[in-house]
Amino acid sequence: MFERYTESARRVIFFARFETLFHRAGAISTAHLLLGLNREEKSHAGIAVLIKDHIVELCAQLGIPYPSDGKVPYDLSVDVPLDKNSKLALAYAAKEANKDWQYWIDTDHLLRGILRFPNETSKALESISLDLATARAASKRHRAEFPPERTPFLTLTRILFEPLKMAFLKLAILALVLLVGGLVLHWVNH
Repeated sequence: MFERYTESARRVIFFARFETLFHRAGAISTAHLLLGLNREEKSHAGIAVLIKDHIVELCAQLGIPYPSDGKVPYDLSVDVPLDKNSKLALAYAAKEANKDWQYWIDTDHLLRGILRFPNETSKALESISLDLATARAASKRHRAEFPPERTPFLTLTRILFEPLKMAFLKLAILALVLLVGGLVLHWVNH
């Protein structure tokens, strides 16, 4: 599931899982993803400083104690699922990466995924003047300054040409049906 994620984005998910276990929550929420973004030192979110500057305020709005004491949660082997909104945020993160024509899903895509739909975390982020347009602009500036890692060519072509392959397959089937229909009509008329 996370093969497209950069190392930094994977660490965000790890930190979000840690925060979920620490807070003894039943599932990883978008608030935990935000805490994961806050913990990641190599964030490419472009506006990570804004989040770090307002993390205490954001956590208060989300009802999450901050800072955590950093103690290891009771059991790190527990499997922690993603809640509905986190799954949606990760799906939108992939769409944001595709929108940027990027194979890799990075930390800025995770942030933008959270901001793409109404949820408790996106509302808290909007309270500090961080919205999707601002995050996209910051991503664009950051990518201009720090180009992303190269995308594996075969993987990129698979992503780009998969929809085309399906369209050509549908066209070929339609052409075959029309050809057979034309032959049947020709045979019936003679």
